[in-house]
Parts: sequence; structure tokens; C-alpha cells
Amino acid sequence: MTWRFLVRLIILALPLSQNALLEFENVVKLKKQIVAGTMHFITIRVTEGGAKKLYEAKVWEKPWENFKKLEEFKPVEDAAIA
Repeated sequence: MTWRFLVRLIILALPLSQNALLEFENVVKLKKQIVAGTMHFITIRVTEGGAKKLYEAKVWEKPWENFKKLEEFKPVEDAAIA
């Protein structure tokens, strides 16, 4: 699964009220862990209300079941953003 697809999945899984406020800029960090499937950990930079912020997401994927789920999406606390 490509990082572009993962980011699109994150954006589509967010409630419309939150999705409308975030403008994707780029992927900062991407790693994965093999569990019962694959857990993708993605850190993205967004613009929210004119301010740049970092968010972390966890996406769980089980390709043999055609299963993809956004498990978590939260702002990174105390992140220094350049």
C-alpha cells in the first residue's frame, strides 16, 4: 500500500467537519509494524486554520480480508514545526 493511498484513506475517514479544516501538506514520517496484518504509523504535516501542525495516524490493514481501518488520528503535542 502506498503512502498516498494511506493519506487519502485518513482524509476520507475523518468526519467532514474536521476534514474541511485540514489541508494536507506532506508526509513527515512513515513506518509499519506487522501484526495480524499491518499497522501503518503515519505522521503528516497539515495546515489547520492557517497554522502548520503535525498529526499522527494509525491505519490497520489486512489485505487478505480487504480490510483497512483508521484506528487513531490525533495532533502531535508540543511539536516543533518548520
